[in-house]
Amino acid sequence: MADGGPGSAADPPFRVVESRRLFRGELVAVRSDRIADPEGQTRQREVIEHPGAVAALVVDEDGRVLLVEQWRHATGGRLLEVAAGKYDHLDEEVEETLRRELAEELQVEGGQLTWLASFFTTPGWSDEVCDLYMAEGVHATAGPPPELDWEEAGIRVVRVSFEQALDLVSRPPGDAKTLIALGLYGLRRAGMWSPDPAGRPPPDAPRRRAAARPADR
Repeated sequence: MADGGPGSAADPPFRVVESRRLFRGELVAVRSDRIADPEGQTRQREVIEHPGAVAALVVDEDGRVLLVEQWRHATGGRLLEVAAGKYDHLDEEVEETLRRELAEELQVEGGQLTWLASFFTTPGWSDEVCDLYMAEGVHATAGPPPELDWEEAGIRVVRVSFEQALDLVSRPPGDAKTLIALGLYGLRRAGMWSPDPAGRPPPDAPRRRAAARPADR
């Protein structure tokens, strides 16, 4: 990656004078940074620290897109999304977490995983990174499905064509990672774009990102 490119830490315009964690919850932490510019002016910035997540646009052996419809407490409603899971077990590798989530949410396994993109979900106030994959040619898991977490009660698997998925998900307000996944998949299907495998996250990406966070000052 060239210096100064997206995600580069080269020549930052501000320096961190003080960093304090105001809150630690089960999932996120809230950090308050006091930053200063070269002239010495300071401002406070709050950052939500999130372990990150991995997601996949899943295409089964018949070419259908598999999505999940689930209740999202923060939105007060149900959303149609690609399967995804947070990195809440930092001892797991990226694709290991993804495989586990696909088995839990969609009851599928196997197939070919292809990395599509890694992106900040809300860079204005959070360091959350989503690693997005495509899973092609998956098939139903053998044996009984894994037990769902209690917050995933009522989750529903939706199998539709790509065109139907795009129509359903693009009805506002939609889920950002799902819109990104379908957009990239559509470009790939049309032969207009292909992911650069050099950008694929390392297997231990969640641990590396956690270790890179600033310590309290």
